[in-house]
Amino acid sequence: MHCQRIASGKAVSTSGSRAAAPARAAPPRRRAADVRVRVQNAEKALFGEDFGARDPYAAELESNFGEKVLGNWNTDHIIKPPDALGKVIGLAARALPPAAELSLLSEFDRERLRQQVPGWRVVAAAGAAAAAGSAGAAIQQEWAVKDAACAARLVDSIRVLAEEQGHAPESVESVGGTTVVARLSTAALGGLTEADFIVAAKINSLDIKELLPQRKQRFWA
Repeated sequence: MHCQRIASGKAVSTSGSRAAAPARAAPPRRRAADVRVRVQNAEKALFGEDFGARDPYAAELESNFGEKVLGNWNTDHIIKPPDALGKVIGLAARALPPAAELSLLSEFDRERLRQQVPGWRVVAAAGAAAAAGSAGAAIQQEWAVKDAACAARLVDSIRVLAEEQGHAPESVESVGGTTVVARLSTAALGGLTEADFIVAAKINSLDIKELLPQRKQRFWA
C-alpha cells in the first residue's frame, strides 16, 4: 500500500481505495428576519397591503362613511351571556320593587341599566320635548315581524307580561303591519326608573323566534 505524505504531516493512501469526494458545503442558514419578510410578503400578495384593522382617515370621517356601510359602526357592542345565566342573575330574574321605593334614575344608573337590555334605546317620553337625564325619558324597542298576525301576537305578549308585572307600558303598538314598537317609562314619576329596565329585560327574554322573519343566509365570495 503506497502512502503519500502531505503538508499537514498526515499520511494519505494513494492506492487501494478511491479518493474521498469533497464534502458538500452546508446551505446557508436563513435568518429569522428573512423568514418574517417572506411571510409578510405572502400575506400582502393574498390580502393586499391593508390587511387587518386600521383607524379611518380624516377624509373618510368627513364623508360620514359610517352612515352608509352595513353593520354597526358604534363600538357599544352587544355582549350576550349564556341564556341559562339569565335565570339566576340579571334584570330579567329580578322582581319589580314596590312602587313606593321607585325613584328617577341618575344618568349614570340609566346608562348602566340600558347596557343590560340590548336593543332598547333612550327616547323622549310622550308629551316631553326632550329627555333631560331620566326625567321626561323613556326606553323604546322595535321588532320587525313576519306579518300583521305576528305583530298582533307580539303586542298581546308584551301587554300580558307588563300586566303580570304590574307595570303598564307607555305604549305598545303595531306600525305598518310588520313592525312592533314598545315604549316604557314610569308615568307616576315622569321618567325612567329601575322598573322600566326590569320589564324591558323580561320582554327581551320572551321567545318570539317564530314571529320574526327568517334571516337570509349570506354568502361571502
